[in-house]
Amino acid sequence: MYAIVAVVVLWSALQVAELSEREKAGEPADKMLYQVAYFQMELLGSHLAESARARDTDQLNALRQAVYSASYTHEHLVKVYGKERLARLESLSGLLQYLLRLQVGGTRPLKAEEQAMLAEASKRYAGLFEAYGKLMNDGGRVIGSQNSALKAADTAFAALLDRKQQP
Repeated sequence: MYAIVAVVVLWSALQVAELSEREKAGEPADKMLYQVAYFQMELLGSHLAESARARDTDQLNALRQAVYSASYTHEHLVKVYGKERLARLESLSGLLQYLLRLQVGGTRPLKAEEQAMLAEASKRYAGLFEAYGKLMNDGGRVIGSQNSALKAADTAFAALLDRKQQP
């Protein structure tokens, strides 16, 4: 009788230990969310580079969706880490507004200055993306100096977008 109770208790303890070990083996959710956000930012960079060759506003749809996805994912990352430790990216909402302004009248050919703006935006975004790639350490913590670099790149990118949206 005692042997059966001991076996059941021992078996239960082993199950709890195994479950605990499985939880430790998985990656933290905040680190995984950063990986998703980084992937979204990478897609955005790719679409932005392609947009510099766009001939009409209809060819900007994929870029618009990429901006929205990257912005959405990054905002959730900010909620996880807090806006005190992780910069919000105001330039993404500015880029989305710029794209919507270009597309509001329907499909039309892009002007040369609009194509040039998209090419310049792609160059500026490269600096932001570089800082984004260095934002977290291996432990999933925000690196303060890289967050500062991200803020600076975001501010420069947002300023470019603001200048282009002035009448």
